[in-house]
Amino acid sequence: MTITLSRRNLLAQSGLLLGAATLSLRAQPTGAQKRSRTASGIIRLIANENPYGPGPSAREALRAAIDQSWKYTFRQEGQLRELIAEREGVKPRNIMITAGSAEILRIAGLLYGRPGGEIVAAKPTFDVLPSYARALGCTLQEVALDAEMRHDLDAMKQRIAPSTRLIYICNPNNPTGTLVNGHKLREFVASISAQTPVLVDEAYLDLSDQWTEHTAVPRVIAADNVIVTRTFSKLHGMAGLRIGYAIAPPKIIKQLERFRMSILNLPGLRAATASYQDLDFQAFSREKIRAGMKITTDLLDELKLAYTRSWGNFILFDTGGSVREFSAAMRESGIMIGRSYAPYKSWVRVSMGTVEDMQAFAAAARKYFKQGAKPQ
Repeated sequence: MTITLSRRNLLAQSGLLLGAATLSLRAQPTGAQKRSRTASGIIRLIANENPYGPGPSAREALRAAIDQSWKYTFRQEGQLRELIAEREGVKPRNIMITAGSAEILRIAGLLYGRPGGEIVAAKPTFDVLPSYARALGCTLQEVALDAEMRHDLDAMKQRIAPSTRLIYICNPNNPTGTLVNGHKLREFVASISAQTPVLVDEAYLDLSDQWTEHTAVPRVIAADNVIVTRTFSKLHGMAGLRIGYAIAPPKIIKQLERFRMSILNLPGLRAATASYQDLDFQAFSREKIRAGMKITTDLLDELKLAYTRSWGNFILFDTGGSVREFSAAMRESGIMIGRSYAPYKSWVRVSMGTVEDMQAFAAAARKYFKQGAKPQ
């Protein structure tokens, strides 16, 4: 399978062309160039993390929170809910703050996927909700992606049965990075959510300046049976602090709250509250991710390797051969990359590290492919 996309069209359509202006280096966290490396110095490009965060305001909030960490988080949680609600055009009662968006995905798997239920999801996609629901005895209906490696909404709709309790859509999708257009997605939600609730996982959506065009939140405002999940792990660089949130109608929020699995941590909440208001750092974070993406797509164009149009902080591309051999060669060069995903056995995912680390990856990959390990 080959997807042919020009670099200019890919970057322009994804909103990934670099702007002429750059942000001040004062926005860059100290030591950011080293953050995508492990303790042993290996470059870590495996987990879709953002090595540039937390940003300066979040780091200040973390330092200030240390002396207050003996407290529970009731007041701080309410403050973050109000900020999110104001920006999204909803009410605080439409918001649930959790320990990363993965907690919401597991709660949804528990709520909707208990024995006797059925969940429809794409394959491949982010597996936290599907695997958790399967472990609970849920029947999982997996729907192949379309020819462009996007969610096939028509095929998913056809798989809905009387026993279907939830449709799961990761948009942008992980591991492919592909996006279902917001207008098409919202039409889909409006057409089926009265019959079957929909969960739209938007973990990567705010990495694009165009995220408001593609979010499913307007269907929450319309009171559809839809849950939108977001995270502070990607744009905000806070994967280790575990803060995420759901946006949904109040009746669904109440159902989700009944199955809450954790008590939130105060430093994480303080950092998330600061970072949510730090638009300068968010712009800086997007810019650095775009720079890494451009280095990577320039390389893949040079090597004539197929890749997906990614809206995430990672790219899935076709090695044309053995992913295991390519990964081993990258490890020998001091770089950890992701894995392949069925049915795309020769394709591999690489996460964006710092600009310097993506330059190192480009040099190592160029050497690998130009020394004879060329696409078949």
